[in-house]
Amino acid sequence: MKFRLLAILIGSALSGSAHAAGSDSLNPMLDDKFTFRLGATWLKADGDFSSTRNGEPTDKLSTSDLGVDDTETNAAFSARWRFTERWRLSFDYFGLDIDGNVREDFDILDFGDIQASGFLAVDTKFDTDFYITQVGYSLLKNERAELGIGGGMHLVRFDTKLKVSGGINDKSGSVQSDSVDLTAPLPNLLGFGTYAFTPKLALEGGVGWFGLDYNDYSGNLTSAFANLEYRMTDHFGVGIGYNYIHMDLAIDKSKRTDKYNIDYKGPVAYVSASF
Repeated sequence: MKFRLLAILIGSALSGSAHAAGSDSLNPMLDDKFTFRLGATWLKADGDFSSTRNGEPTDKLSTSDLGVDDTETNAAFSARWRFTERWRLSFDYFGLDIDGNVREDFDILDFGDIQASGFLAVDTKFDTDFYITQVGYSLLKNERAELGIGGGMHLVRFDTKLKVSGGINDKSGSVQSDSVDLTAPLPNLLGFGTYAFTPKLALEGGVGWFGLDYNDYSGNLTSAFANLEYRMTDHFGVGIGYNYIHMDLAIDKSKRTDKYNIDYKGPVAYVSASF
């Protein structure tokens, strides 16, 4: 009886595998119900940011001037649930965590409560986290490709800290510091697609955009990504890709205006598991 039950279980498993292999789609990426990816991203931030008290002049601080424009390695994670043949729900996380320090002359350096000039030592902590949730619908889908549209939310957290020391305003040994910790919910529209070259190799990509002015937030965000994935089996693969986000955002809160005009860009590498 035990051997018979075991044979039934093995037969059911083989039958399920045969059904997956016999799917109409050329590559399992077009049919996977659940997909998880874990990897690393090498992001770089180019642009400027500012934090201004109401009524004060705005001083744009460049990421390159503050030494926070290098490429840093950070974790990346994504999950996708294809809950019907054409509908999908996805979540992505990646970020940038970088420290910089410079020693140079500044005509003026304004950041929140910091107002300094002279030969300064500036230590900067510049962290950005992206939490992205999106729902998509495949308008076109066949055995080799799919194209779709959707919408979602970029939840962006900024954690920026500056510490300035030295001869501040001709006072040697002075220290000033300030920080910004903000979270911005940014809705977006998106388009996405997948193309299977072979049963093991497929390319996917997408573009997203938002532009709005509501409550404390105004500005626009443009995003794009592309991934090339190779499936070693139907359920496990490896991939490489590229992420790009352009953000031009102003946040007005607590008698203070914070602005970020930044390009985040860099490659990503990951392993995937699907079923």
